[in-house]
Amino acid sequence: MAVVTARRAPAEQTLVDRFLAAVPLLSVFVWLAIVFMIQAWAHKTPWLFGDELELTQLSRAIADTGHAARRGAPYSFTTLWTYVLAPAWLIDNLHAAYATVKYLTVIVMTATVFPAYGIARLAVGRRPALFVATASAAIPAVAYSSMIVEEPAAYLFSTFALFLILRAFVTPSRWWIGGAVLASLIAPLVRGELAVIPAVFLLTGTFLFWRSEYFTAWRRSWGAWDWTGFVTLVVGVAVIVSAVLGHRSLEWNYSTRLYKDRMLDLGLNAAGALTIGLGVLPVVAGLASLWRAPGEPVTRELRSFRSVLLAAIIGFGLYTAVKATYVSITFATYTYERNLIYLAPLLFTGTALWLERRRLHPIALGASTAFVLLLILTTPYEMGQDLSYNAPGLAILQQANRYLQLDPTGAKIGLVALLCFSVALLLAPRFVGRGTRWLVLAIAAAVLAWNLTAELSFASASNRTSDRFVENLRAPFTWVDDATGGAPTLYLGQQMSDQNGEWLLEFWNRSIKAVWSLDGTAQGPGPFLTPDQGASNGALSHDPGYPYVVEEQGIEVVGKTVATHLHRAGGGLEPWRLVKIAPPLRLRGSVTGVYSDGWMSLFSAYTRYSTEGNKPGRIRVIVSRAPWGGTNVTGHVTVAIGPMVVGDDKQPHLGKATDVKRFDIHSKEVKPVVLKAPGPRFRVEVTITPTFVPHDLDPGSGDRRKLGAKVSYIFLPPRKAAHK
Repeated sequence: MAVVTARRAPAEQTLVDRFLAAVPLLSVFVWLAIVFMIQAWAHKTPWLFGDELELTQLSRAIADTGHAARRGAPYSFTTLWTYVLAPAWLIDNLHAAYATVKYLTVIVMTATVFPAYGIARLAVGRRPALFVATASAAIPAVAYSSMIVEEPAAYLFSTFALFLILRAFVTPSRWWIGGAVLASLIAPLVRGELAVIPAVFLLTGTFLFWRSEYFTAWRRSWGAWDWTGFVTLVVGVAVIVSAVLGHRSLEWNYSTRLYKDRMLDLGLNAAGALTIGLGVLPVVAGLASLWRAPGEPVTRELRSFRSVLLAAIIGFGLYTAVKATYVSITFATYTYERNLIYLAPLLFTGTALWLERRRLHPIALGASTAFVLLLILTTPYEMGQDLSYNAPGLAILQQANRYLQLDPTGAKIGLVALLCFSVALLLAPRFVGRGTRWLVLAIAAAVLAWNLTAELSFASASNRTSDRFVENLRAPFTWVDDATGGAPTLYLGQQMSDQNGEWLLEFWNRSIKAVWSLDGTAQGPGPFLTPDQGASNGALSHDPGYPYVVEEQGIEVVGKTVATHLHRAGGGLEPWRLVKIAPPLRLRGSVTGVYSDGWMSLFSAYTRYSTEGNKPGRIRVIVSRAPWGGTNVTGHVTVAIGPMVVGDDKQPHLGKATDVKRFDIHSKEVKPVVLKAPGPRFRVEVTITPTFVPHDLDPGSGDRRKLGAKVSYIFLPPRKAAHK
């Protein structure tokens, strides 16, 4: 007689039980957040301009008016992240507001542990899922959490959306599918790149349909002509999709039509940086997990996970290749790992599959190893830089170069050795009977240690850059706001090709509402202006009516100087002057064509619009190559003075010269010239040919500007008549 034993129903979990089960994950979140908040506390000021300034302008405008704007000009919607940050800027104390933004950003990016854990739990047990959660929130790119950029919000939301997509296919209920659809629609509003998420959703469904029982049975009946027709259909769909994307996206059109080879190279470079930053093994194991291991049971969860991983690799990989290629065409060539970081939680989940089951398909392991070897051998390590903002994964090599004198050859050898060691570890459970549990724990710990070390390296380099910006700006940062009480202020400069100083001043002083330059060198983000100087009294066009102006050295606005602030520019200290304007806005004198450190290139000029009592005086022009002790390049100097006239371009020009001086200037020489001014309004022009490039004559210089000499203009009153 058979004995039937009743199975005991599992006890229902209480709220306390659920809390205790969540403690390990909450602990991971809290401890990582503490580490990253310390990093953010040490990050004294933004430095990634104009990205951080633009997001700040938009979120401040939303806080003040409810609408996005840059320098007061309305701007179209960019990201929901600006609305999340906006309330922090309502804090009056700017230092406190900035700290609030940083700590909020840290919390948001560290919160990725929760959706990353959710992704992993659909494929593995609790402990491997904790590894995935920890590793996902410890990758090098998490150091972006100290900056005002879109990555922190995008990384969290992308991981959350991928979790919902995966859950929708694992448990296809109305609520999960609705949540995945909603997240896919919202994703592009968080960051433009996350337009990839809806494509991942669609591709995942396609892959799962391809592997479904119904479609698999149908495929078995296909003949040669059926496969030919299917391939033709797929190619046709791909061509149509590419054409539509090319019509809607200039980046896609240029990159896919004209620069396919560059797309491949730059896409692989980004993947290589990600591989290095994650520690090599997770990428090998993650890619190998795409193929079902021998003896592994077929489950809906694993099939769905592999489909999401493959779709994400295709989507984010294509986006990264196109983006990097277009930027290389229009601006500069970068390694754009930052656009691939969204794959990390999925790759770690693939690694967790091995940690739990310790099996990989040999062919898949061989293919992923060969691919990673290609990445290691071809990726530029950029070890000559202290920081590669777009490639945080390279920071660990850059830090090793800085402190351990590791060179690129040594790094390549080390990474190849790490790859070989990783493959040996992944194969070890097949040949080692005992001790595999401790081996797995050691591997998980090593991967976490590598990622956290890389994150600390990137954060350290970023904070060093921030410290240099602090040294350049010098305290107090908010000196303009302190002096004006928040009254609208104009920034007026010239030779603003390197605008970091102005951008930094603009970030820390909300009263600066507009940025102008006298020579057309001002830059965004937001509107900027080159005013007309057509009036003989120096009045500038488009006067905004602001009561204050911050003027750079060499610019004299009619008014009273109420504050002066020294900042570092070109290796020395230069003054900013805050002037209370005597309306209307007009110049007394201005210098153009001179860099902030006093050097000019081929041409510079000094224009005088008025003098005290309208009396003519003298101008002392000092031409100097005293700071240059390298190879002598004789400079032929022409100094001309004459009345100022206004041209058809409404800019000042030299009329008929009343005096011209010509001489040569050599290394270490200083040549002063004193010229008599023809009246209260005059112009001096200095021309030097040929120029020289310090870096070409002394590679250790690093200065790649075309330089003529340092020049200074000093207005002198007329000499007093001698008493007889």
